[in-house]
Amino acid sequence: MNKVAMFIDVQNVHITFERIGQEVRYDVLLKAVEEQYKRRGKELIKAIAFVPLFQGDERRERLINALSFMGYRVVAKPVKKLADGSVKVSMDMDMALEILSVAEHVDEVVLITGDSDFVPIVDYLSRKGKKVRVIGTRKGAVGIELIRACDEYNNMDEMEGVLMPFRYSESSEYQSESEEESV
Repeated sequence: MNKVAMFIDVQNVHITFERIGQEVRYDVLLKAVEEQYKRRGKELIKAIAFVPLFQGDERRERLINALSFMGYRVVAKPVKKLADGSVKVSMDMDMALEILSVAEHVDEVVLITGDSDFVPIVDYLSRKGKKVRVIGTRKGAVGIELIRACDEYNNMDEMEGVLMPFRYSESSEYQSESEEESV
């Protein structure tokens, strides 16, 4: 059976949908992807979520715990505040290294992001004979270079039940910090 691993850029996904008042049901997303691959005769063997953690953000801590209980392996690291007051949120390098370490054990990689910074890793995986599927956030929010580089592309907002309106308001500290982060 072909093996598949899935990697989620939670910050990119969160920022994209926060701007339109929606949030992702990561449990539904995981089940949908598992079922899609099961129907294709493939097995999703690993699902990893990359989550930056803002100090004191209890909602983000609850998300990390929830993702763990849903079956995701969670890679979290604290956000750095820079001397000029801005924040450093990017986990792209962490995600790329994890993808490379898992890639030799799978036949296909699923990236859930809209960030075209991942084009070089998609190109690398393709050269190594791996199939790469990108599940982008939503139409117009995904770098066209990323869409062109992958073997298969889908929009997350077209997956039934994955999105819902925000249930809780974000803390004012988190909103101000997340707005400074570039996707």
